[in-house]
Amino acid sequence: MKIAYFDCFSGASGNMILGALVDAGLPLDRLERELRKLPVPGFALHTKRVDKRGLAALYLDVDVPGEDGRPASAEREHHDHHHEGIAHRRLADVLRIVRAAQFPSAVETMAEKIYRRLAVAEARVHGTTEDAIAFHEVGQVDAIVDIAGAAIGLFTLGIDVVHCSPLPCGRGRIRSAHGEGPSPAPATLELLRDAPTYALDVDGEFVTPTGAAILSTVATFALRPAMTIDAIGYGAGSSDFPFPNVLRVVIGETVDARADTSEPGDVVQLETNIDDMNPQLYEHVIERLFAAGALDVWTQAVVMKKGRPGTILASLAQPERADAVAAVMLAETTSIGVRQWIAHRTTLPRRVETVTTALGPVRVKIIEGPGGRRVRPEYDDVRGIAQRAGRPLAEVMASVERDVSERLHGD
Repeated sequence: MKIAYFDCFSGASGNMILGALVDAGLPLDRLERELRKLPVPGFALHTKRVDKRGLAALYLDVDVPGEDGRPASAEREHHDHHHEGIAHRRLADVLRIVRAAQFPSAVETMAEKIYRRLAVAEARVHGTTEDAIAFHEVGQVDAIVDIAGAAIGLFTLGIDVVHCSPLPCGRGRIRSAHGEGPSPAPATLELLRDAPTYALDVDGEFVTPTGAAILSTVATFALRPAMTIDAIGYGAGSSDFPFPNVLRVVIGETVDARADTSEPGDVVQLETNIDDMNPQLYEHVIERLFAAGALDVWTQAVVMKKGRPGTILASLAQPERADAVAAVMLAETTSIGVRQWIAHRTTLPRRVETVTTALGPVRVKIIEGPGGRRVRPEYDDVRGIAQRAGRPLAEVMASVERDVSERLHGD
């Protein structure tokens, strides 16, 4: 399993993340070619090698001349949030831009999740809803490019799981579209509610909203797992501090002996008992477990010692992904231990095909069982059609199932 570990000893911003990924081996020309699919005004990616307190790093700038009324050569996020005279996009506007690029589904999904998380944080800060919030800095072209670029980079490099170190927070005041405010920015703190942070006795903004949104969406905050290191990249920020202002990414493969001892088709079952966690957090935990590579996740109500009600959180994972899934369980819940064992499975033959329906292409899972063929449209594809068309999900599901049945009948 391929891991990316972000070592954020000087914080993180969108362009620092991109710079680190490119420095670690992400081809710049491929990144730029994919980003050109975004239907946004002209932008350019500029890179240069810099020295930050003795550390060689790559500085990457997303240059969007004229968008914020000033030259685009300065880093647009890290430690500088002054933007004036620009149109502010809403969540729906940004999602339309991302979807219009027709990126691979994994890239589109990741970019959408990052922006939805940003919208939730901004809505909390401003006391409104995610749909009503007007993005300021994070709605500009450079931020859209940073977020889409991070998703493209992780996908292109074949990263399965992302881990991240605790994040430093500075002090003092920073400028934004709303005027002067405290560091960290309110939206950044909202995004980092569940993440480990620590204070630096230095004036400045070390983690920007875009950097916080990317890492809090795609990464699990934990110690770097056992891994063989394949590549290391350093992405530079524009400011200078008494320490190197760079973000380091370490990319490599997990070290897991179980992958060599299990039989083909075997999986690892992981469980933990929980009796002291807010039930509202389970939705978030389950989402993170799937992102870490879990094949399935479920909960079961139980009665624990002293008659306390509790929950068993369980999941299945391929042996090479079990450590990453266990790390999420320990990082995202109140559990202090996870049980693991090898489970043997008997599975039915299955395949996935894309079927063209009246409402658009839909991935379909085809299962060959003793009782005959079972066909099941992928829920996420059907839900996406319903959202884009503004139609009830049940209505779209029924229409898709009819079309799929007609097209696959007799195959």
